Amino acid sequence: MRVLFVSTNRELLPSPVAPLGMLAVAAATRAQHEVTVEDLCFTRDVPHALDTLRAAIARARPDVVALGVRNLRDNAYRDGGALAEYHAALGGCAREALETLETTKGTGARLVLGGAAVTLQPAAMLARTGASHAVVGEGERAFPALLDALARGERPDTLIRATPAPLDELPRAAWDLVDRRYFEREGTATVQTKRGCAFSCTYCDYPDLEGRTVRVRAPALVADEVAALARTAGVSHLFFVDSVFNAPRTHARAVCEALIACGAPLPWVCYASPAGLDDELVAQMARAGCVGAEIGTDAGTDAGLRRLRKPFDLAQVRRVRASFRAHGLLDCHSFVLGAEGETADEAAATLSFVESLDPDLAVFLIFAEDREALVAARDVEHRAALRALLAREAPRHPGWIVPELGVRFGPKVTRLVLRRALRGPSWLHLARARRAERG
Repeated sequence: MRVLFVSTNRELLPSPVAPLGMLAVAAATRAQHEVTVEDLCFTRDVPHALDTLRAAIARARPDVVALGVRNLRDNAYRDGGALAEYHAALGGCAREALETLETTKGTGARLVLGGAAVTLQPAAMLARTGASHAVVGEGERAFPALLDALARGERPDTLIRATPAPLDELPRAAWDLVDRRYFEREGTATVQTKRGCAFSCTYCDYPDLEGRTVRVRAPALVADEVAALARTAGVSHLFFVDSVFNAPRTHARAVCEALIACGAPLPWVCYASPAGLDDELVAQMARAGCVGAEIGTDAGTDAGLRRLRKPFDLAQVRRVRASFRAHGLLDCHSFVLGAEGETADEAAATLSFVESLDPDLAVFLIFAEDREALVAARDVEHRAALRALLAREAPRHPGWIVPELGVRFGPKVTRLVLRRALRGPSWLHLARARRAERG
């Protein structure tokens, strides 16, 4: 079958992110099917994105259009109304173009959804786009199986729920199909060393996306992929996009050892948890090429951490901060305000903790539920109070970032990175400037 993969994400702030999941599914699909890819990330506006989609469908004449939908909100974590309208417009546009093909060719073409946003809200996304099918979960096996069923003339279920697979049995992402502008802008490629999360943090949707059982890749295969990306034109940095790079700790150490053995071919960053992130592991990460980490600290009180079911306390956060400074790694701690019944006093206490911790950067988000089964009415007044608190306090602290309010986040930062041709994730440049200011 002819399959057109379409990456629908148009988020450019703080930097564009290549569609790793879609490239992984495309790699698994092209073994048996004809695959083309259209990426809408660099379209200038929604009408341009729709025109680009129409042209791609007319050009590829696909039997199936696979829309990859990554986000329910923008990276400033604002309300997703505009994105919902965009997704609906994409669905209508794709269906109209496919109907034209059916009228002229009788192809029986179909529209299929996949991606993180679809896994979190499958029913809503199906209703919004009018798609014929949606793949919930990872698609490397589920999507080709759906194509095979369609080719046989079967009538598969509308919702296809994927079964997690051993990661070493799946092909590497099809980086040869990526839009080269991702690398031209900042040079960052993305790699997973594992999927799944065994933590039970109350607000987090990673277990919904990847499962609660951690599946790891062989460290040698991870290192081989990193080495191959280091030879790819334009790639200067790597982002390990595991939900938590350092859990399990034994696997993180093994990946670091494999990277050290092949010469630490790329500087890299990762997502990390303070849990189990001791000085020995931080030192090993530095030797393996790590230059910084985005650390999910999330709350600034021990009571808040317990309520969120975080597997660490504030003392461990302080130890991690000290280790990062000692080994020359940059740290960007994220904090989620307004989750799990947090009071105004607790939010203020979190800000006081961040002030005393004094990380290179601190990112503040106001919690909003994305999981379809748990979406509920928001406490509008409390959210407004948290925004007011952050609007008052964040500008006073050079290392504090509030995406929702545009504090040290937005087009200005992007323009600065582009103008100076800076390489690597944008937050690294802010963190380096912050550290240089402090001496």
